[in-house]
Amino acid sequence: MGRMARATEGQATVEYALVVLAFLAMALGLAAVWKVAKSGTLQRQAREAASHNWEGGMTLGFVQDLGSF
Repeated sequence: MGRMARATEGQATVEYALVVLAFLAMALGLAAVWKVAKSGTLQRQAREAASHNWEGGMTLGFVQDLGSF
């Protein structure tokens, strides 16, 4: 019995470290998205990606966007 306890005593520490690292990665990712959205880059990128619909005609732009997917 003592052998089994010794083999698994570090498991909780490893699991805690993995969960903390995953949480930190999500927090950093959210902070990066927040920074990009706050600076206006996200909106500018979306506007440029949807430029087909604003130039030329709604139907032609729609077909061009569908073709790109």
